[in-house]
Parts: sequence; structure tokens; C-alpha cells
Amino acid sequence: MRAGFYPIYRREMRSYLTSPSVYVAVAAYLFLSGLFFYGILLNFSELSANAEYRRQMGFEQVNFTRHVVSQLFWSSNFLLLFVVPVFTMRLIADERRTGTFEMLRSLPFTDWNIVIGKYLAACTLVVAMLIVNSYHILILARFGDPEMSVVGVAFLGGLIVPAAYVAVGLFASSLTENQIVAAIVAFVILLLLFLAGDVTAPGATGWGRLLEMFSMRIRSEQFTMGLLRLEDVAYFGVVVAVFLFLTCRTLELTRWRV
Repeated sequence: MRAGFYPIYRREMRSYLTSPSVYVAVAAYLFLSGLFFYGILLNFSELSANAEYRRQMGFEQVNFTRHVVSQLFWSSNFLLLFVVPVFTMRLIADERRTGTFEMLRSLPFTDWNIVIGKYLAACTLVVAMLIVNSYHILILARFGDPEMSVVGVAFLGGLIVPAAYVAVGLFASSLTENQIVAAIVAFVILLLLFLAGDVTAPGATGWGRLLEMFSMRIRSEQFTMGLLRLEDVAYFGVVVAVFLFLTCRTLELTRWRV
């Protein structure tokens, strides 16, 4: 009888909690997120005080939710492009380098058990980090007047989007035995998906429209604006499923590699 994924999950969580690089990455994310938060609030303050600029831009009042909440969650999604590959780079690459991956396979685990256990462990770490970082929301609620429905959707999107990032990072880690290479490959794939819609002109059709449909940036921006659309949730769900499937297929190929 095959074991479930929980032993793998527990093992990876223990590894994360004892890894100095994880604490450095989390600290860097929290620090940079704080800088972005400060910059967004400073920019909002300047916009609110500059009546001439508001007139030139065509609005009388600056919308707090649009100019603070949406930008805050957008910046979080952007920073995670750099942080998530650090969390996922060692998941499979280091196992293959040290030879412990073959030991895992000799135990009663399927490839899916291994992949799901490692994936959920990385997702747990990212979610925990985002919860710690949610003090920004408490500050906004205390001193500002954000639309809480938008905040709720943006926060939900802030959990959905990195779930796709983790799946991409896990796939990249399955391609190589080098952690640094895995991190770079994950970042490149994520950046290409993130910027896919930026290489086309507004109102593009054909291939341009197709690229916009695959753009993580455009999809994630819908959440930051408080729009919870089924097609966006389905997009990130498909990204997760596809890259987890590719990870399993990659691991299967290594069984037959000479």
C-alpha cells in the first residue's frame, strides 16, 4: 500500500524551518514589501495634496482603494516573482544532487505523492509569509478608508497567484540538479508569463490577444482591482495543474534516463 503525501509534506516543512536561506528570503520580502508600502502611501499623499496634478489627470479626488490597495497587492505579486524561486529551487534539484531522491522512490511513495507533498509545503510557507505581511491591511483599515470587498478579493488573489508561481518553481527544480539553475529557470518562466501581454499593442487580435490571455500580470491585476472572475481563477488553476503534471512527467523520464 502506497503512503500518502503527508510524510513528504512534514519532511519539507521541517527542512524549511531549519534553512537559513528561507529566513533570509522571507526577511528580504518583508523588508522590500515595507518599502513598497511606504512609497505607495507617500505617492498617495502627494497626489492628494497636488490639486493641479489631479486636474491634469482628469480626476478631482484620488481613490484610496485604487491608488493604495490595488498597488500594494500588485507589488506583492511582483516581489513574489523573485522570492518563490528561492523557496522552490531546492525541492527536487537538491534531492537529485545528493542522491536522496532515489531513496524517496524506494519508499512507498508515488511520484505524485512526492510532488504534491513538496508543492503543499512550499505553498504553506508562502501563505504563512503573506499572513505575516498582512499587517499592511490592518494599517490601511485603521488609518484609511479602503473598500473591504476589494481588499478581500485582492487578498484572495494574493493567495491564488503565488500558488501558480510555486507550481512553476517546482517544475523548474525537477529539470536540473543545480539549485541556482532551477531558480533562474523558474524566474525566467514566471517573468515570461507575467509579461506575456506587454509585448502586444492595446486592442490586439490573433496572437496578440492570445498572449494577453496567458498574461499572469493582466490576470492578477483583476484581483487587485476587486474583480473575482471565474476565468482568472480557472487560469491560475490550469497553470498549477499543468506544471504539476509536467513535473511528474519529468520525474518519470528520469527513471529511464541512462
